[in-house]
Amino acid sequence: MEGRPPPAFATAESSLIPEGADLSKQPLALLQAEISRLEKLVAADEVTKKQFSALTSKISAETTSLNILSEKLEAAKGARSRITKLQAERDEAYARVFSAVTSEQAVLTELYKPLLDRLSGSTGSLKKMSFTVSRSVDVDRWAAFAEKHLIDLRRDTPFKGAGTFLSKVNNDLKATWETGDAEAVGKAMASFRAEYMSALLEHANVTKSDEHEYRDWLKRFAKWLYSTDHISLQYGIDFDGIDIRKLSPGTRGIVLLLLYLALDDADTRPLIIDQPEENLDPKSVNDELVDLFIAAKAKRQVIMVTHNANLVINTDADQIIIANAENHTRGELPEITYFSGGLENGEIRKAVCDILEGGEIAFRERARRLRVRLER
Repeated sequence: MEGRPPPAFATAESSLIPEGADLSKQPLALLQAEISRLEKLVAADEVTKKQFSALTSKISAETTSLNILSEKLEAAKGARSRITKLQAERDEAYARVFSAVTSEQAVLTELYKPLLDRLSGSTGSLKKMSFTVSRSVDVDRWAAFAEKHLIDLRRDTPFKGAGTFLSKVNNDLKATWETGDAEAVGKAMASFRAEYMSALLEHANVTKSDEHEYRDWLKRFAKWLYSTDHISLQYGIDFDGIDIRKLSPGTRGIVLLLLYLALDDADTRPLIIDQPEENLDPKSVNDELVDLFIAAKAKRQVIMVTHNANLVINTDADQIIIANAENHTRGELPEITYFSGGLENGEIRKAVCDILEGGEIAFRERARRLRVRLER
């Protein structure tokens, strides 16, 4: 009994020992064979369980992936039409910004039109003055931002090398930005984008394979491309075709004084001016300031502090106050004395001659031209 093998008809799934049999009476070999069969079945169940678990996980992952792809597919439907629509909306918004700029420019021009009319109707130096309103475009800053933060200049495309991009912007956009209306600016940007967009995208300083980084780059790129902070309005005063800020200090002082008196020609309050001749040569003093003060004093009292006796005489000052600083003790302020009078006063006239270039001879020559009789 102990050496008897299991029945030939037994299978791995069927028991070798009949159900309900007394195991103590079964041969050892049969019991060992049954144990071996059961161990194999248990092992097979574990493998099946692991395989099932792995298959379940894979099905779950594939289902999730399928859902994501389905969502992307759904989102991709009509993407081209949406892109076209969004691009059109962005172009319209860009044009509206420039419409606001041109409107502000028109408002400023209209606001200062009375001044322009007054200047254009003036004579002498006032006629040389003009008021300008213009757009200032900092193309260098706009292009430099792209070259530094957005595009890789090393790639072999139309924008390879520093300065290449700036050159194309100057050729294609700058003039329209400076003088074009909203429609012209919109068309210029659309044309620039159509010609160079592919190249600009190829110049991206991030790789397309990194979807997150590339998407972030696209947002920054679009924000820069349609930015307008490099465009501003500037308005100022030109004198004889030159921006007042580029004039010499003396000429600039004359221009500002001319402008002030032109704007306040109806003002009858006293006018106090400190050294209007500062930084001016004698000819400019005579050519630019004398007639100005003669005209002003016909309508208002003009009080002028000056070191230029030519200005005092040629404007035919009604009252002259001469200040003298006396000698003083070291460490103390000097004593200042004043005396006043008109040009007909001999003492005043002598003091003026002492200061005047050319002295008394020059003074008498001026008096002769002005037909003023002087006491000897």
